[in-house]
Amino acid sequence: MLIAVNRAAAYGTVSRWLLHDLRNPAQALTLVLSLLNEPGSGDAELLSTIQGSTAHLVDSLELLDRVLRNPPPGAQAGPVNVRDSLVFLGSILRVYKSAVRIEMGDALAAKLPMVQGVREHLDHALLNLLLNALEAIGQQEGTIGIKAAAREESVELLFEDDGSGVAPDLSGRLFEPFVTSKKALPLAGLGLAVARELIARAGGTLDYVGTAGRGACFRLLLRT
Repeated sequence: MLIAVNRAAAYGTVSRWLLHDLRNPAQALTLVLSLLNEPGSGDAELLSTIQGSTAHLVDSLELLDRVLRNPPPGAQAGPVNVRDSLVFLGSILRVYKSAVRIEMGDALAAKLPMVQGVREHLDHALLNLLLNALEAIGQQEGTIGIKAAAREESVELLFEDDGSGVAPDLSGRLFEPFVTSKKALPLAGLGLAVARELIARAGGTLDYVGTAGRGACFRLLLRT
């Protein structure tokens, strides 16, 4: 039940970002249609606008479809492409249009084996880590870094941010449901607990490993 509640909250947030993002190309296409009715309109410029807005709409609608798609009932673990989930995560952050940058070029370039899991579960777990990092960084500029490497019988992901960090009194209880420093947020404190549970279902692990300075770092081991 907690997983379902967390999924509704997390993906509801992302869906609102996507719906807001869809307004831009939709408005552009509406403007183009009105301009096409005017004499002497610049055909080449209008064609470029139509092509760009249409591509934007297609990409956003595909992303929205993935966000709203629930995992099949009783889905069993199978081969999952980690790179595909990382690209999904980067697309979500681009839609959010915040001052936070995501750095994962090396992770995308790495030759990683397939891991065991359910794609929707891996997406959900990584999205929770992304939202957790965005909350920690807040409205200021910041960076989320993701590193990936193949290990013996697993793929290791390091998920780091340069946000406010974790209070010492919470570091040992981060994965307990409803443990959070953000008391005012509804349903806060479920993200990390749900992420760990989803990763564990496929035989993986998620742990907080801390940082030497500012921010937080989480380590995922995904079974191959």
